[in-house]
Amino acid sequence: MQRRLPAIARDRATRRGALTLAIAVAVSAMVALASTAWRSAQTRAQLDAAAERLDHLTEGAPADDESRTAIAWGYAERLRLGLESPFRLVEGAARDPRLTSDEQHTVALALFAHITRGESHVVDAAAFDGIGPRHAGTAMPGEWHLELIERAIASASDPRAAELGVRFAYALASAERLVDAAATVLAAEAAALVADREIARREANAIIRSARRNPIDEVRSRRAGREFYVERPMLLAPGPSMERAAVDVGALLLDSLRSARWVGVRAGSPVPDDSIGLLLAPQLYGAGRSTPPSAALAVTIQRYVPQVRSQIPRIDAAAFGRAHNGEMLAAAVHGDDFTRSQRRIIGRLLMTAAVAMRSSAQEPVWFAGDSAPTAREAATQLGVAEVTFDQDVPAAWRPYFLRTITDGVRDLRRVLPGLTMDAMLVRFRMSAPADSALAMHDPRTRTLHLPVHTAAGTLTHELAHDLDRQSALRQGHAGYRSDFVTRSGAQGGGGGSAVTGRLAASLRAIAEDLSELPGTPRARVERPAEIFATRVDWFVAQALAAHGVSSGFLSAVQDELLTGHVVHPERLRSGGRSVSLVAALEEMTTLSPLAAWEAAPSVQTLLRWSLAGPVDGRVAAEILRGQTQPWAADGLIDEGACDDDETGRVRLIRLAAESRARGWLRQRAQWMKSGDRASWARSILGEGPWATGLAESRVAALRDHMLVELAASDLLPTGLGAYASPLAIRARCA
Repeated sequence: MQRRLPAIARDRATRRGALTLAIAVAVSAMVALASTAWRSAQTRAQLDAAAERLDHLTEGAPADDESRTAIAWGYAERLRLGLESPFRLVEGAARDPRLTSDEQHTVALALFAHITRGESHVVDAAAFDGIGPRHAGTAMPGEWHLELIERAIASASDPRAAELGVRFAYALASAERLVDAAATVLAAEAAALVADREIARREANAIIRSARRNPIDEVRSRRAGREFYVERPMLLAPGPSMERAAVDVGALLLDSLRSARWVGVRAGSPVPDDSIGLLLAPQLYGAGRSTPPSAALAVTIQRYVPQVRSQIPRIDAAAFGRAHNGEMLAAAVHGDDFTRSQRRIIGRLLMTAAVAMRSSAQEPVWFAGDSAPTAREAATQLGVAEVTFDQDVPAAWRPYFLRTITDGVRDLRRVLPGLTMDAMLVRFRMSAPADSALAMHDPRTRTLHLPVHTAAGTLTHELAHDLDRQSALRQGHAGYRSDFVTRSGAQGGGGGSAVTGRLAASLRAIAEDLSELPGTPRARVERPAEIFATRVDWFVAQALAAHGVSSGFLSAVQDELLTGHVVHPERLRSGGRSVSLVAALEEMTTLSPLAAWEAAPSVQTLLRWSLAGPVDGRVAAEILRGQTQPWAADGLIDEGACDDDETGRVRLIRLAAESRARGWLRQRAQWMKSGDRASWARSILGEGPWATGLAESRVAALRDHMLVELAASDLLPTGLGAYASPLAIRARCA
């Protein structure tokens, strides 16, 4: 008994110690949480105060401060319009030499405050006016679409997945003829900006909650490491979980688009008071002239100059056309008394411009006086013979372009480490080397002509031309190797190693891959050299995106839908990367493991081809007549073909086939005279009285026919067809 007493005492002491430790840990945790909450509250109060000071700063500044006041207002306006990465604007404001140190601190913190409140990337609902769907004969107002998109993205655990889901929904609704064809891109642009707003808001609030250090220092650190989710090109390489979530969102939004009703729609979008902008815009425009241009923005603006000149007389079209960066654009389009139709044009312009600038989200902040290599140092780093500037290129801009091109080529060599540029000349210039050319590679002199207003985003494309040229030089041929082997193959002559072998076969396959796509007119088939350069551009952008990297000077490509101001979407219709492209590049240079071949096509490519599958008109006509179909392929689906789909791709193919069937039937119904429409036609158009089953049975039959045709089609390009066919078969299991 006496022996047990010490043991009991020790147990009690151990329990008391453990309890004391647990209490201490709990108290420490509570103190830490309270301390973190206090610091967060202090930070938020500091941010709110800065936002208030910025409002006072821009509302009434003395005459000698007008320029700095305009620049401060310009930061807030660019954030509101989404004309740059929000965190890049914060970092830029914090060190803008055009502002005093107090103004830098105030503007940077005020911008951060606006980000935490979700007050960035404003989209004017008028941009969606007139796209459909129609209810009681009238198209739904733009506010209805914007509210639908904003609600879907704000409620998603991953706004990027919801952004992708919005694209799916509007692409399917367009196939159903519920909305105009333009709605797909409009919705994609709006979803991109709304998702950027929501992601930035969440990331900014997470920085405040962590309360590790000054939020501006945290922004600078995270941008240097390319850590911000909002700045990463996620939709170039979405993962399976994102795809699955996107399909779920897309299906729900599609149901909303099908059953569009006026209930719950806001009366109208608020129009911001632009009285301050009217006073400060001229000063901001003048300040922006000395800032280097954004090619993505400058090229986008030129597309809208004719519309602005003819339909919005209040805007100075000449000044608008000269705008080449966010400050100048924000100043050029100021105003608060535009008509609804004018707002529609301006809203689409600003939305397109803001989306175009997303490709430069990770670009480091630069101001005059920042460190940069000299022209000779840049030539050494690039490995070229010389880098020159025309005399009319502003001297203050030259360090920016020298640093940007060296940064861009360094990123490019992450994918193509063996890239050689020896004997090449790089020439920056103010004017384009040829009509409509954004940049140009001269194969005779191996000179890279880079106009400073349009060249950013073209570098990968033009360097791909140089790879093509080097390959031709090794064979002793003029021009580009891809042009030569394709032309020689088409003419059936010119034997020898120049037109045979793995590289030649790969280059021919790249050109033929596009020219043989269904629906591509022969007259629109482009030069093999241009197709090859475009595919390399896409290949590099996608390889970098898989590792969260984008470089706006290298490439403006964001994904298959938002292809940027350089790439023609038609050149990407076969899915971008291909075995032929990889084989050709491996013969021309060294590929990094970073660019390992991915066999599966992207989900957006899969959707595009699902919507473009063949339809047998005879069978479709029989379905309209309600006849039994002998083509219903008994035994096509075996027990192992109906496994669960982990990515949602099978479900997306099924949705695409159904939407296409609905669109096909709706079009035929609209062709009928109103008084002669059959019951199924009135049903598909929503006209009463009708029997719902008559339309739905035809939709189901035509959908299944389209899936069978898609699975059996030999019109799909090599590789994609082999991948898609089993998915189309499984889509009939659902």
